[in-house]
Amino acid sequence: MIRRLRSLLLALLAISGLGAGVRPDGLGDVRAISVETSPTRTRVEIELSRKSPYSVNELSGPRRLYVDVDGTWIEPPVGAAQAPEASSNLRLVRGAQNTLQRSRVVFELAETSPRPTIFALESPFRIVVEIPKGAPAAAETLDSEDWDQRVVRRIAIDAGHGGKDPGAIGARKLREAALVLSISRELRRELERRGFEVVMTRSSDVFLPLEARTDIANRENADLFISVHANAARNSKLAGVETYLLDTRYDRQTARVAARENGTTVAGLSELHRILASLKLGNNERYAARYAELVQRSLVSRLRKSYPGTVDLGVKRGPFLVLFQADMPAILVEVGFVSNPAEAKRLSSDVFARKAAQGIAEGVSTYRDQHARRLVARR
Repeated sequence: MIRRLRSLLLALLAISGLGAGVRPDGLGDVRAISVETSPTRTRVEIELSRKSPYSVNELSGPRRLYVDVDGTWIEPPVGAAQAPEASSNLRLVRGAQNTLQRSRVVFELAETSPRPTIFALESPFRIVVEIPKGAPAAAETLDSEDWDQRVVRRIAIDAGHGGKDPGAIGARKLREAALVLSISRELRRELERRGFEVVMTRSSDVFLPLEARTDIANRENADLFISVHANAARNSKLAGVETYLLDTRYDRQTARVAARENGTTVAGLSELHRILASLKLGNNERYAARYAELVQRSLVSRLRKSYPGTVDLGVKRGPFLVLFQADMPAILVEVGFVSNPAEAKRLSSDVFARKAAQGIAEGVSTYRDQHARRLVARR
C-alpha cells in the first residue's frame, strides 16, 4: 500500500513539473532548448541525448503547440521559460516533465502565427520547430518579378563545416573544413576584384550551424549564395566536380552526399524530404538552375587548363539543409573528392585553391552579366 501511494505521489509530482530529482532509470535527457531568431523566422531546437519518439499537438484559447518526447527527462534549468524578441510569432517556450516517462516542451504562439514547421535532425538528435514571422507569404522566396528587378552585386560565400565539425577527412589526412576555407578566401578576392561585394559566413576555423549560414546571407541581403564543399566516398576511385541546387528529387548517390553535408543519415533525409515536398520552393529554383550550370561549366573549364583529367559530374539536385532557407538563388559546389588520393593531392595545394576560385568567380560573373542584360531588355 505504501509503495503504491509513493508511486502515485511521484506521478503527481511529475505531472505538475515538481518531480525534479525523482528520476526513473533508463531515460534519455533533454540536453538543451535553444532559441534563435532571424529576419524571417524563429527556430527552436530541442536537443536530446539519444533518438527518441515524439508527438506534436496543438491547443487553442490561447494558441499553444506542445511536443511530447517519450522516454526522456528534463531538468528544470533546461526547461526554463524563454521569450524571443517581440517581432516573433513565438511568445514563450518552456519545458517540464509531463509524466515520469515523458517530457513536454510547450510553445505559446501568436493567434495569427503561420503553422510551424517541425522536423528532426541527427548527430546529435534534435527536434526542430520553426515558426515563420508575419503572414505565411512572408517566409516565401522572392517571386520572379521581384528577382528580375534586382541587380546582382552582393555574394554570400559559405565555407562548409568548421570548428568542431572538420567535414570529410580523406587521403593525406586532408580536412574538408580547412580546404574549403582556403578556397573561399581566394574566391572572396576573385569576386572583389570583379567588383562584387562579398559576405563570408565564416572567415576562420569556427563552427556554424547550417541554418545560421543562410541567416547571415538573408540578413545581409545577398543576391546569390554559394556553399563551398569537398566530397568524399567509400570508393577511393571516385573523382570529379559537381554543383547542387535545392530539390526534393535525388538519387542514391546524392542522398549520401546530402546526408553527410546535412550532418544526418540517409534514413534521416526522409523527414527533410517530406518538409521540402510540402513547401513552395519558389521561382528561385529556375534562377538557381542557371546559376549552377554557369558555375559548374566555368569551374570545370578553369580546372581542366591546369588539371586535364578533371571529371565533370554535372549539375545535380538534392535536399541540402544549408540551401533551403536562402532568400536568394543558392547552390552548393563540391570541388573534388578528398577520399581520392590523386585528387586529394591537388586539392591540398594553393594553386588548386586559386584555380577553383577563379573558375567559380568566372561563373558568378557570367551569371551577373546575363542577368543584367535581361534586366535591361525588360525595361
